[in-house]
Amino acid sequence: MIKFQKTYKLYNEDYSQIEKLTNTLKISSLTAKVLINRGFNTVEKARDFLHTDLDNLHDPFLLKDIDKAVDRIINAINKDEVICIYGDYDADGVTSTSLLSIIFNKLKLKYFHYIPNRLEEGYGLNIDAVDYIAKRKANLLITVDCGITSFDEVEYLNNKGIDVIITDHHQCKEKLPSALAVVNPNREDDEYPFNNLAGVGVAFKLIEALLMKLDIPINYEEILPIVALGTVADVMPLVGENRIIVKNGLLYMERSKNFGIKALLEVTNLKDKKLSAYHMGFVLGPRLNAAGRLGDPSIGVSLFTSDNYDEAIKLAEKLDEENKTRQDLEEEILKDIDELIEKTVDLDKDKVIVLASDKWHSGIIGICASKVTDKYFKPTILFSIEGDLARGSARSIPTFDIYDGLSKCSDMFEKFGGHRQAAGILIKTEKIDEFRESINNIAEEFLDEEDFIQEVVVDCEVEAKDVTIKTIKEINELEPFGIDNPSPKFIFTDGHIKNIRQIGKDNKHLKVQLNKDDKIIDGIGFSMGEYGNILNSGDLVDIIVNLDINEYMGNVNPQFIIKEITSAKYSDPILGRDYYYALKKFLNSTDMKCSSKNIECSFSNIENRLSYTVDRLNKSKGLLVLVFNYLNANTLISNATLQGREFLRKTSFSYNCCDNNKENNVVILPLMSEIDVSSYDEIIFYDLSYDESFMGILMDKKDNANIEFLFNKNDIELNKKVLSNLLPTKNEMRLIYKTIFSNKFEVLKIEPDMYLNSINNKLDKYITKPKLDLTFEMFKELKLIDYIYQDDYFYIKILNRSNEKIDILNNSKLRYLYDLNKY
Repeated sequence: MIKFQKTYKLYNEDYSQIEKLTNTLKISSLTAKVLINRGFNTVEKARDFLHTDLDNLHDPFLLKDIDKAVDRIINAINKDEVICIYGDYDADGVTSTSLLSIIFNKLKLKYFHYIPNRLEEGYGLNIDAVDYIAKRKANLLITVDCGITSFDEVEYLNNKGIDVIITDHHQCKEKLPSALAVVNPNREDDEYPFNNLAGVGVAFKLIEALLMKLDIPINYEEILPIVALGTVADVMPLVGENRIIVKNGLLYMERSKNFGIKALLEVTNLKDKKLSAYHMGFVLGPRLNAAGRLGDPSIGVSLFTSDNYDEAIKLAEKLDEENKTRQDLEEEILKDIDELIEKTVDLDKDKVIVLASDKWHSGIIGICASKVTDKYFKPTILFSIEGDLARGSARSIPTFDIYDGLSKCSDMFEKFGGHRQAAGILIKTEKIDEFRESINNIAEEFLDEEDFIQEVVVDCEVEAKDVTIKTIKEINELEPFGIDNPSPKFIFTDGHIKNIRQIGKDNKHLKVQLNKDDKIIDGIGFSMGEYGNILNSGDLVDIIVNLDINEYMGNVNPQFIIKEITSAKYSDPILGRDYYYALKKFLNSTDMKCSSKNIECSFSNIENRLSYTVDRLNKSKGLLVLVFNYLNANTLISNATLQGREFLRKTSFSYNCCDNNKENNVVILPLMSEIDVSSYDEIIFYDLSYDESFMGILMDKKDNANIEFLFNKNDIELNKKVLSNLLPTKNEMRLIYKTIFSNKFEVLKIEPDMYLNSINNKLDKYITKPKLDLTFEMFKELKLIDYIYQDDYFYIKILNRSNEKIDILNNSKLRYLYDLNKY
């Protein structure tokens, strides 16, 4: 069976409102389609999404308990009480703590902050921290980005006479901690219009409400860059209120007067550059997170609250160094993981990767688990062994709820928590092996082969006429891109390569010019330079792209950022190895007849058989599609990758035989002995068989069959094109004969690529691997040689060096193929 590693799924929305959106909002149909794909399918919703002015922020007093929280803080101000800001060690917690600290400084409050050490204290409130806070004479504790599940710790604080305000955004349990106020948009009794705020977003709403109550103007330019950074770094959806926060925060960040922001941009070489959510999520955020992972997260708070630029630069450099250390540790761990996977993991059998080591830093394994999951597209759980206990980080694929899976074996853990895609675990080291077996058994029960096919969502197909500066600027207005508002991806099909070259250091990148509908479009593929050795001018490609504007030396042109090359139709196609061996099996199984008599009467009048067939496969159950030509098979397979995971769940693609576990089957070069046609309600002949008798064999096996023929006149030429890659000419066979038999050795070892490159380059020939293999087969049948193909080498034994004249067409298969190619 053909295994698919990745599939691309096009949105399938109701696009009936496109014309209304384009006319009312004065946007292109492509932009309108992207808005509909994001859920903004009416003029009102789309306009609301596009309107990112600050006056679109919600009233903070709509949050449950925020009035209580504000009143208690004002009471602390009036009584000159001491406040503790208790944060989390990640970027969200650091920015939340920094935000409250900046405002409390301006209000001249007595306060201090506390962020627990990740390695020693773990997440959230803890009793030892509470004792320390009590010694500091705190009267009020405000949590940011934590606290919603700290029932015992809040009760302990109450007993010590310290009031507690919880601000958090994590999921709540039915019962809430007994705090004075619990501000969380995810409370079941909260009616706030937007419940996807980050922890720093909730802290921001508290600051808004406090300053409103105090009748102090809110300086959004000062605080929104920090709120935006924490929001993006915590991977929150960039829609609704988050979109307003991040879009404005990015603009303000470019001209921020905050010394910490300025220093961080300076150290990361982003000063005076146009910033995007990417920079926040993948450049700035990791530096804040690195400090929390490796040591002291308070460095980030000191950075954003610094009133001295030189000091801020030193702190930013410290964060940068911590991040480099994190990257080095991560690289070491990932290298170690790859070696362990090669030695100990059966990737065909194991559905969950579970690995452990006492060499791995517990603050880094979460990032590594994410990267291993991305690389192998399997749920991954990594453990850092610390004596008798091991700390684990789990990351999952979209089709497997890792929290639910862990819940089913939670009796093995000392502690665990998380959500659908990520979780943390504390387990006794001695139980890791037992857990590995258990979680794999659970995954085996819930996952099948198709769940491990990565699904990439693509907005729609883009035509050459859509690729304009105006349209690209419109799409850029949909930024910032991120969760729930991904950067729009498009598929561009049948782009004719006009020019192609490798660029950059070590030819790392790819530069192409594509021609379609008489329009030339530039494209660049970063880290895709290897395609320069595979593709050639004249090839047709299907590619997944982002749209971009290239400005160079005063010239402004649209361009593609190539994300993936999904398929290529080579100007000089070379048969795939699997197809070639399936073709040999097919030909060997039939009494071959190559008369073209009466074929024309069966030609189909369906114009687009590809769309027709795919539509039938989507809608049918019990459909068998038979395909013979390599080029048609490749086109069908390529299109199947655009149908999404559910299509592949019900439809099998295979050579020679069927998968009886699937509802529908597409069989390339079918062997009738391997197919029980009686189990199919409908059968489609997609194209023209190489063997005329094949249709008769099928008819004999299937009474009252609903059989449909889709082949057309073009299939004769397509079959010839495939055969031209398969059939060696007489001169080519003579050349191979000469190179083999002029050798003095009786046994030869030939690596086919090296051998063919040498011949083809020296003598300007076009001998392919199938031609070479067929030639050796013919020589073997004539008892000139014996050979085996093993480990990508031909091992050849010379049997007869006779100088007698040999009839090279004295071979039934070769003679048949030559006759077939004469049509």
